[in-house]
Amino acid sequence: MKTEWNQTGRATQLIYRRSPRGPLPQLILLFSLLILPPACLISGCSRDGDGPDSLDAVEVKLDSSRFTVNFNVVDNIAETPHTVQRLDLYIYDADGMKPLLDKRRYDNVPESLVIHGNGNARIIVAIANAPGDFGTENTSRFEAIEMLSMNFASESPAVPVMSGMCTVEAGATETVNLAPLMARIRLGEVGNRMKNYVRLEDPRIYLENLNSGAEIMREGGFRPVSITEKGAKAPLPYDIGVFAQHPDTEVFCYPNDSAEATIGTPGTRLIFECEIKGETCTFRIDLPAIRRNSTTTVDITVSGKDDCESKIY
Repeated sequence: MKTEWNQTGRATQLIYRRSPRGPLPQLILLFSLLILPPACLISGCSRDGDGPDSLDAVEVKLDSSRFTVNFNVVDNIAETPHTVQRLDLYIYDADGMKPLLDKRRYDNVPESLVIHGNGNARIIVAIANAPGDFGTENTSRFEAIEMLSMNFASESPAVPVMSGMCTVEAGATETVNLAPLMARIRLGEVGNRMKNYVRLEDPRIYLENLNSGAEIMREGGFRPVSITEKGAKAPLPYDIGVFAQHPDTEVFCYPNDSAEATIGTPGTRLIFECEIKGETCTFRIDLPAIRRNSTTTVDITVSGKDDCESKIY
């Protein structure tokens, strides 16, 4: 024991004790060394970015598979691809009854998506800009959504419905190509060969024999189940005089693979109307098969009240 004086003048006793001798302290020290490595190992498992707030922190079962899907918009009915305002994603098991495993909704189109789960393959169905919810009955199995049809009356050319699908194997990467269901008919060049400077006044176009509905997942072989006789009229921006004009006026419809008018499956036609010397003149142009997500351009040359030539490409 030693006595020291502190700054207050009070004495402080410092007591020095010898370490006890004997086997007990040595056993305690040995036991501490034995349990130290597991503790260090546990504390070393925590790394930056692995916490619950990390973007890569995903709870995944050890025996689950990884399915990677990329997304691409293929829009052939507009010069600039249409905006996707909503994307509904349906994930089906590719085996057995192909039940719906998951449903997700996004405000836009993600570049890619990673899905985890058991099984050998997944069917990914993507539908963009749907006018409403399709319900459980139409989406609970893959066979049901394959039969799902859209009504053209509920469509908007400004925000068209798009869809696409793919089957992806476990550990693989596939791409879903989102494409509009509707097609575009565009008026290219309009010429006037009439004599005496007669003008084609108040020109407009519309479609006849439109396909009223179409299966949203179908790629080809569209046959109209019901027909709309006349579509909405789209006016040209100006009258047609001596010089040919390029109005690029557009009308839209659902695909129709009936290129020729037959009983029950009439072909879609483009109608060009105008006023010639106060008389309404109508010119009908038969269109070829109209494919999904396609643009058909028509040039028209009027030579008389009942004489019109057309070029389709």
